[in-house]
Amino acid sequence: MKNPHILFILTILCAFFTTIFSTIFLQGIGFSGTKNTAVNSQKENVKTGTPSLGNLETSVKSVAKKISPSVVSIVISKEIQTYKTDPYGFFFEPSGTIRRKVGGGTGFFVTKDGLVLTNKHVVSDPNASYTIITAWGEEFTGKVLAFDPSSDLALVQTYDVDGKKLLDREPVDFAQSTTSLEVGDFLIAIGNALAEFNNTVTFWVVSALNRTIEAGDMGTNETELLTGLIQTDAAINPGNSGWPLVNLDAKVIGINTAIASNATGLGFAIPLSEKEVRYLVDSVEKNGVIKRAFIGIRTVSLTSDIAKNMNIDITSGDLIINSPDAVIVDSPASKAGLESGDIIIEAAGIPIENNVTIRDIIKDKVPGDEIILKVWKKKSEKIEIVKLLLEER
Repeated sequence: MKNPHILFILTILCAFFTTIFSTIFLQGIGFSGTKNTAVNSQKENVKTGTPSLGNLETSVKSVAKKISPSVVSIVISKEIQTYKTDPYGFFFEPSGTIRRKVGGGTGFFVTKDGLVLTNKHVVSDPNASYTIITAWGEEFTGKVLAFDPSSDLALVQTYDVDGKKLLDREPVDFAQSTTSLEVGDFLIAIGNALAEFNNTVTFWVVSALNRTIEAGDMGTNETELLTGLIQTDAAINPGNSGWPLVNLDAKVIGINTAIASNATGLGFAIPLSEKEVRYLVDSVEKNGVIKRAFIGIRTVSLTSDIAKNMNIDITSGDLIINSPDAVIVDSPASKAGLESGDIIIEAAGIPIENNVTIRDIIKDKVPGDEIILKVWKKKSEKIEIVKLLLEER
């Protein structure tokens, strides 16, 4: 039975709202859905047994107290055209512009000098200005430094009134890895609910892992394929984009990014690890942009029909397509000896199956990482072990 088609939206407020629509904000209006897309279940781990939680209430309070100073609200403002009427109130004509709040989101400090991580769709409007508001009500200017080319992430630098970076901010701590996360784990999130109620604390459970969705932003009419997501039972509202997803050890393990339209308790977060975020920050400081690791191949998912035509017993994997540019010259794939017709069946110990692709597996890897591949080689018609060193794109 096919998965039902579900509509997903990025949880950022629509670009043309003004403060006169605060009632509409509270009703959760202001977002439209994107094109239909199916949710793919990928390598779901089901947690069995009852976890030992200790004093859960104390844990939640402790985590909220520790994380709150690191979480910021992001206010989006734009110049809005104003109009005036004639004495009879019938004819409108432009009278000037006024800067107004048109939306909001959430972010959190990842460095002591005020670098904020948030969702790309929160700060993607080049015509908008962004104000960073701390848990204590301090207001600063935010400047977008870089967008992640492979995920819905962005880095924003915070400046004071003198145009200087902030000092002595409290950055969040990140989990060393997200691989230990299991279905049923409890998580906490803190953020700017409805772009009105900053530092709202919520308590969720991990509903599923490794989800794939195609999400869209009404403000830009753009869609983006997001993979490897954490599904939670979050009742996410506009303004929740960029909420840090935190485990009971007060370690950030993800960032909220999307919800299912017309559904309750169906939210999605991008997993984050300390290594990945450190690379993003270092990449911006070094290059001025975020550069991701790449392999340098064009692939398609192996199907039973393709396998039958190739007369092979391999049932899943990523097939390097038969094209002159399928393997980029001097790319990591080329240097590792990969060729058209080869099938990657496993990477970094993870089988490529059930909609998990090589792209998903390297997403949280960084340039310089070496990954071990299991590859069915077309020339030898045998499975071989291939070492591949990731490079910057």
